[in-house]
Amino acid sequence: MSNKLSILFGTETGNSQALAEELAEASTDLGVENEIADLSESLVTDLSSVDKALIVVSTWGEGEPPPLMEDFFYDLEDGKAGELPNMEYAMIALGDTSYDEFCGCGRKMEGYFTKAGAKKIMDCLELDTFYDDEIAEWKTKFFPKIQKIIGTA
Repeated sequence: MSNKLSILFGTETGNSQALAEELAEASTDLGVENEIADLSESLVTDLSSVDKALIVVSTWGEGEPPPLMEDFFYDLEDGKAGELPNMEYAMIALGDTSYDEFCGCGRKMEGYFTKAGAKKIMDCLELDTFYDDEIAEWKTKFFPKIQKIIGTA
């Protein structure tokens, strides 16, 4: 059982990556060891070695994954991650409310993780275009929770 937080992001324009990097820095400042990975450069089978994850993904178009991480997304959808009973995760989904499937990629991924047996640390945070206030409030809930889970609190 690892005491490291894996921060995974999927992005097309860089917003999810920037948020993931911000959260990684905040985690480090709080004594939470972490590593950050781009899902466009990851294999879905890598998830079997992840115990604690924070996933930050954007939605492209009408509820689709960012084109750069399509391989990862569709392999996850096809169940190629296998069973993930040891994984605990939190999901941050970025989207745009002007689309019908707001945060569709994150919502779908959450369903795939649940199907694989992973456990949610907290409910999915769905963010629209401007989200500074929402992310600040979310941090006050997430970080104490992850510190307790990892044992740094």
